[in-house]
Amino acid sequence: MNAVNTIGCFTIVENDEGKILLVKRKDVPLWDLPGGRLDKHEHPETCAIREMKEETGYHVSIERKIGEYYQPDCRDMQYIYTGKLLGGEPLKEGDETAKIGWFHPSRLPLFMVPHRRKQINHFSKQPSTLIKETLITPYVIKLLRKRV
Repeated sequence: MNAVNTIGCFTIVENDEGKILLVKRKDVPLWDLPGGRLDKHEHPETCAIREMKEETGYHVSIERKIGEYYQPDCRDMQYIYTGKLLGGEPLKEGDETAKIGWFHPSRLPLFMVPHRRKQINHFSKQPSTLIKETLITPYVIKLLRKRV
């Protein structure tokens, strides 16, 4: 693996009904796992906890890392964790979050950040397995990046 430009940390949290917490982003109208970019000198688990609080209003503890996904074309690493909900109040609207919602893994929203559905499916099928995978950015996303 080559050098990494960015690292993102995301958390899958399930409620008692087996639904997964997602956030609808403000910058692009897509649903995503709560998470975001790792700050300099920050530990990835700390980043995942911070991003969950900022984007949803919920406090979580990290249980384990379940995914390491590398995107070579943008030199991005994504760490996916499972977390346990400890408390907090759901945000009505945040700086980066338009909306939050709970979704059953078999009924995820149509418009999601690329590869999130795949990552959630990995978790649903193999919740105790650490998945390490290289992701290929969809062609449409590459085109959109060139236009920005």
